[in-house]
Amino acid sequence: MRRCTIVMADAGPLNSLWVAGRLDLLLALSMPVVIVDAVYDEVTSDPRYLKDREVKAFVDRNRPPFVIPATDIGAGERARRARAQKPKKNAGELAILDFMSSDDGLAAYVAPGDPVAILFEDAALRIFNKPPNLHLLSTIGMLHGLERVGVIPSAEEIILAMTRPTLPGRKRSDARSFTDPPGRIDEPAAIGSFWTP
Repeated sequence: MRRCTIVMADAGPLNSLWVAGRLDLLLALSMPVVIVDAVYDEVTSDPRYLKDREVKAFVDRNRPPFVIPATDIGAGERARRARAQKPKKNAGELAILDFMSSDDGLAAYVAPGDPVAILFEDAALRIFNKPPNLHLLSTIGMLHGLERVGVIPSAEEIILAMTRPTLPGRKRSDARSFTDPPGRIDEPAAIGSFWTP
């Protein structure tokens, strides 16, 4: 079994782990974490918000393991913001699709056939013709996996902190309901892979 490279498919995992005060768990994975520029911009672009400032500082301070590849979608969205236009709602999803399928996207970060774990929360994530090296992992699935190997004592405590924030600067509106995706997802790649530390 080979180790995965993590690809962040949407901003949900960063938002949720920030709400719980546990962004550090992404470092506990001890593997590269790829965040396409459109997703990174979505979660860090407004310095008026504590979350955006703190997530940006955390990711920028920890390169590597974090990598922020540029995409055409991300560049287009930055141009829209510069013109004071509202960003597209699905820019992150479009950017990740482009990144996963283009020759200069994912292929620039992993060798052919190496396992890739998509970390996500958005129920709208669609993987067509799932390649055998793709592992699907929800934030809740990741937390349960980290509990299983002893990195954290309780996944449920962190999930509670993500859904009912108590840390300074976190509001109920920052939290997710986790109705999407339902439950935890930890679907291994067909070739065999592991993402736990």
